[in-house]
Amino acid sequence: MRLVGQALTRAITPEQINDNRGNGPLRRTAEVRNVDEEARTVEVAFSSETPVARWFGDEVLDHGTGAMDDTRLRNGAAVLWNHNMDVQIGVVESARVDSDRVGRAVLRFGRSQRAEEIWEDVVDGVIRHVSVGYFVRAITTEERDGETDKVTITEWEPYEISLVSVPADASVGVGRSVGEPPEEGGDEPANTEPQRETAETAETRGSGMKTKIIRNANGDLVRAKVDENGEIIEVIEILERASETQALVQRGTQAEQQRTADLLELGEQYSAQSLAAEAIRNGTSVDDFTRSLLDHVAGNGGSARSGGNQPLDDDAGVIGLTDDEARSFSFLRAFRALANPHDRRAQEEAAFEFEASRAAEQTSNREAQGIMVPADVLRRALNTSTSGSAAGDTGGDSIASDLMAQSFIEMLRNRSVLLGMATPMGGLVGNIDIPGQASGATGYWIGEDDDAPEETQDLRQIGLSPKTAAAYSEITRKMLQQSSLDAEALVRRDLARALALTMDAAGFYGTGTANQPLGIKNLTGINAVIFGAVQPTFAELVQLETEVSADNADVDSMAYIGNAKFRGHCKTTEKFGGSNGATIWEPGGTVNGYRAEITNQVIDGDVFHGNFADMIAAMWGGLDLTIDPYSNSKKGRLRIVAFQDIDFAYRNVESFAYGADAP
Repeated sequence: MRLVGQALTRAITPEQINDNRGNGPLRRTAEVRNVDEEARTVEVAFSSETPVARWFGDEVLDHGTGAMDDTRLRNGAAVLWNHNMDVQIGVVESARVDSDRVGRAVLRFGRSQRAEEIWEDVVDGVIRHVSVGYFVRAITTEERDGETDKVTITEWEPYEISLVSVPADASVGVGRSVGEPPEEGGDEPANTEPQRETAETAETRGSGMKTKIIRNANGDLVRAKVDENGEIIEVIEILERASETQALVQRGTQAEQQRTADLLELGEQYSAQSLAAEAIRNGTSVDDFTRSLLDHVAGNGGSARSGGNQPLDDDAGVIGLTDDEARSFSFLRAFRALANPHDRRAQEEAAFEFEASRAAEQTSNREAQGIMVPADVLRRALNTSTSGSAAGDTGGDSIASDLMAQSFIEMLRNRSVLLGMATPMGGLVGNIDIPGQASGATGYWIGEDDDAPEETQDLRQIGLSPKTAAAYSEITRKMLQQSSLDAEALVRRDLARALALTMDAAGFYGTGTANQPLGIKNLTGINAVIFGAVQPTFAELVQLETEVSADNADVDSMAYIGNAKFRGHCKTTEKFGGSNGATIWEPGGTVNGYRAEITNQVIDGDVFHGNFADMIAAMWGGLDLTIDPYSNSKKGRLRIVAFQDIDFAYRNVESFAYGADAP
C-alpha cells in the first residue's frame, strides 16, 4: 500500500468502491439538454469517459460496447429528486451510448405535485443539473509513477438518474466529495474534508458495524448494518427486491421478443424484410415501424405541387422499355390503327405500340379492351429532341416545349387537385392491404407494486381494390392524321384532363358502392362542420381546422379545397367586422395561412380541409385506350375512351374535415 499525494493506492475491489464508506454507489453530474414541453421529457448526457478524481485514483467510465449495463434504465428506472428514493418525479424513457462515447437518456416527468413543481423549474431553466447513480461491476487499475492511479470501470450499471439542486463539485464531479477509502487499520490517510456521516453510521461504527448497500442472500438490494467481514447484521431498508428485478427483466425480455416477432411478421407480409431488420437493430417500436412501412409501401409522398410526391416507381406494369422507346410510343399511331383495322399500313406503323401493349397486359395481369399503354410510357415524357426522330413518326417534327416534356402521369396530376395532393401508389397488381393504426396507447392509474395492464396495439388493414374510371375525349379525323409532337401532346393532355375530372369527382363524393371509390365526404367519422349559410364565415373555416387539431391530426401541410364561388366569396368578405378590409382570401392564395386549392368539382358551398397527404391514390397497371368511331361519325369525329383502374384509401379519417350548409 502506498500514498500518492492524497490518494490511496491499493488492490481496490468493486465492492469497496460501491461501499464508498457508507455513502453508497458513486454518482456523476451533468446538465439538462433538450426540453420537450409537449411530451414532458428532457434529454440529458449523464455520463462520459472524462476522468474524475476519486479516493482510489482517477476514475474513467468505459463507454465501449457492453461496458454499460443499461438493463435498469431500459426497464423504466426511476428519476429522483436529489437522489431521494422517496421522491420519484419521473422515469427513464430511453437510454443509449452514442458514437461519441457519451451516455444519454430521455427522462419523462410524472404529474405528482412535486414532479410538477420540478418540471416547471426545469422548463424555466431554474433546475439545470442531473446526476446519475451507478454500481461498479468490474475494474482495471493502471499504476502511474508520480501521480494517482488510473482506474477504468470496465463494467458498470446505472440504476437511477436524479435532478439535483446543487451540482457536483466541478473539480471532482461527484455529489459531495471524492469519497473515502475503506477502513483498514491505521494506514488510512488523513482526510482533508470533514467526515460526513449519518447518525445511523456514527451510532454503529463504535461497535464495529457500518451501514452498507448490499445484496442479501435472496438477491434483494438492501441498506443494512454489516460487521467487519461484510456480513449483514440488520436490514434497515429494502431498496429493490430481486423478484421485482427478475419480473422486470422477464417482462422486458418478453416485450422485446414480441416486438421482434411483430416486426418480422410485418416485414415479411409487405416484402420489407430489410426494413424490419433495421427496425429491430434500432429498437424501433411496432407503432413507429407501421408508420414508416406505410410510407415505404405508399412511396412516402406529399404534395406534388410542393415537390413532395415521389414518382410511381413500382415495377408492376413496367415492361422494360428504354427511354427512347417509351418516349416514342405514339397514342396517335395506336388510334389510327384501332380506327382502321383493315388498313395494312396503319397496322404496320403501329406494330411497336401493339407489341408493347401485349407485354403490358401480361405484366399487369389485365386484358385491354383496346390497347394498353405501358407504365413505362405513362411515366416518361415525350421525345422532344429536335435533332431527328428517335423512333416512329413523332420525333423531331416540332420544337420542344415544357408541356410536351411532361409525362402522362404528370399531366394527370396537374389537372387533378386530389391526385396532386394525395400520396400516390402506382403499378399495382391485384387487391392489396396496407397497414394502419386502429387505436393508440392507453393510460392507467395503478397502485403501488401493481402492474400496468398489458395492452396490444390494434392494427388495421387498409384495403385497396381496383375501380375502373372511364373518360373520353374527341378528335377529328384530320387531327388523327397528324404526326407532330404538338398533336400528340394535345391528345394526351385532353385525355389526362378527362380522367382527372372523373377521378377528382370520385375523390370528393364517391359513394364506395356501385364500382366507385369512397370519397372524402362519405368517410365514416369525418369531422363535419355545418355552415350557417351557403358560403362559410371565417370563424366557420377556422372551426374546420379546430376539428382536425382536436384529433391531433393537424400538420403544417394542411389545405383548404373549394370551388370558384368559394374563392370569390373569400376575396370579398372580411375576416371580422372592423378588420380594416382584411379579407378571408390572403395574399399568396392562402386562407388563415393554409394553401387553398380551387376546383369546380366541389359543389357550391362545400369546403374540404385537412392533411390530404393522408389520402392514398392507388393506380393499377397501364392505361387502356379504345376507339369509338360511330357515336359522332356524322361529324367526322372519333371518340377516344380511356380506362384507368384506381382506388382511394385514407390513413387517418381524423385528418379530414368537411363543411357545408345545412341540408
